[in-house]
Amino acid sequence: MSHDITAQTTSARQAQVSWGARTLDDRAKALRSIAKRFAARADEVATVVLEETRKDGADAWFSDVVPNLDLFDWWAGEGKKAIEPRAASISRIKFPGKSGRIVLEPKGLIGLITPWNYPSALILRSLIPALLAGNAVLLKPSEHTPRTGALLAEIFNEVLPPNVLTVVQGAAAAGGAVVDAADHTIFIGSLAAGKKVAVQAAGQLKTVSLELGGKDAAIVLADCDLDRTAAGVLWGAVANSGQNCAAIERCYVEAAIYPAFVEKLTRLAASVEVAPLVTAAQEAIVKAQLKDAIAKGAKAHGKLPGAVILTDVPKDADVATQETFGPLLPIWSVSSAEEAIRLTNDSDYGLTCSIWTTNLQRGEAMASTIATGVVSINNTACTAAMPFAPWSGRKGSGHGVTNSEFAILEMVQPKFILVDGNKAPEVWWLPYTDDAVSLARQTVEWLTATGFDKLTKTIGILQAMKKRVASQKIWSGR
Repeated sequence: MSHDITAQTTSARQAQVSWGARTLDDRAKALRSIAKRFAARADEVATVVLEETRKDGADAWFSDVVPNLDLFDWWAGEGKKAIEPRAASISRIKFPGKSGRIVLEPKGLIGLITPWNYPSALILRSLIPALLAGNAVLLKPSEHTPRTGALLAEIFNEVLPPNVLTVVQGAAAAGGAVVDAADHTIFIGSLAAGKKVAVQAAGQLKTVSLELGGKDAAIVLADCDLDRTAAGVLWGAVANSGQNCAAIERCYVEAAIYPAFVEKLTRLAASVEVAPLVTAAQEAIVKAQLKDAIAKGAKAHGKLPGAVILTDVPKDADVATQETFGPLLPIWSVSSAEEAIRLTNDSDYGLTCSIWTTNLQRGEAMASTIATGVVSINNTACTAAMPFAPWSGRKGSGHGVTNSEFAILEMVQPKFILVDGNKAPEVWWLPYTDDAVSLARQTVEWLTATGFDKLTKTIGILQAMKKRVASQKIWSGR
């Protein structure tokens, strides 16, 4: 079924022209004004998120409200430096009389397609830099959390010029229409849907940024702080009922502490209430994975809808390899850190990983061997709330970036402006005579020379250039 957004697209493109023409400082000022309005309506945002997702109240505040104030502040301040115009470094010898500058222009119309698990945070992480860069935005929030998207747009549109931010409501057909309309699409969601977006955009030679799923691992070393690690791993597994692309869905524990860790983790899990999953379809996936694991010999500690710790999980169980997006945590004993690293990297996904150890130097060394975009030592998932920290994936987790200057650079196009004050003809212009070939050869010798020889070659090349320019003047009749 088609979804016609032709009129909204036309209005958005017209609005983008004047919005993109504003100065960077002016757009940053607008974002600061929006931030004040967002803070003033924080209770309203949290309430709508709670009503649409049924998540815990503290979860809604700490994920969908509080961190977003830092987003506004950073992008309107330090973050905007990433797209400020800059002078180019041009050699006066190689390119006499020339200067240049690099400007980063908005891509135009950004399509933003977001999921339901963090309906405020995941919109704002991309919306704020997209607007700062001078783009107009077509926002397609999840069909499961449409009111959150509409509320955010209402807050933004109190400050933005009309049609700079447009909400497109609907399901898959609406998302497809946004991809067709936009110059660049940011998609946050499942691997299967992300592949469809990539194919659709590629057929139109359009760029995409894909933040997809994860099967994130925690590596628990024998020297960890057992109490803090158990608390952190459990939070990473069941926060937002596990409905998080960075949720801990695999846990590898060194054998020396495995029994003690499992005992502590299961005891903590039994004391935690887990909010219902957002959709019936997701609930069915989680139940099917649990049933499959038990049928294949896994032991379940706890039961749904609460947190479930799984031990003795076979490698061919769905919960061992497929994204869960629910409060299931399979845990395995490993003989060494090296085995844990190997198992962590043996995945179709590569979003985040956490390493738990009191040996911070060892943890940092291990981080370089992990095939994920984010590695946290003695913490998990919290970098999503750091606007300066790039959040990116490997393999099936996608190739997009949110947060940091690397995110906004996907939303702009570089333009180089050359200004030439040179009055002489360029040495590589016509005529192609022997002195041109001689100069080219001497240039290679000069570029590769070192030490005192460099000075000698410099004098030689300057003489050759002078001779070349003289011959060109004779040829052109000047």
